[in-house]
Amino acid sequence: MPGNTTAPQPRCEAAHLGDASPCEGPRDAVTVLDRHGDAAKACVHHGIRLYASLIDPRVHPGSVPGAAIEVYKRAQTTSAFAWLDHHQLPNEEER
Repeated sequence: MPGNTTAPQPRCEAAHLGDASPCEGPRDAVTVLDRHGDAAKACVHHGIRLYASLIDPRVHPGSVPGAAIEVYKRAQTTSAFAWLDHHQLPNEEER
């Protein structure tokens, strides 16, 4: 029935527009802060990717106990801007 359709859920604040990966868990599992104190609520997955891509980041607990530690630990082995294909060379227009 048309009245029973649900709109797609928005992704967490930390999900980059170029990152098509879905959220992992609640969208407020942690809060990731940059060196200037700007903050974004994040699911675990996007919190990891954001943390790994920032200079001097911090992660604060959110709605999921232990998620801040998980984000911190997993970000240590995640490349910055992990949603980009780092092995693909830019084409002529991008150079």
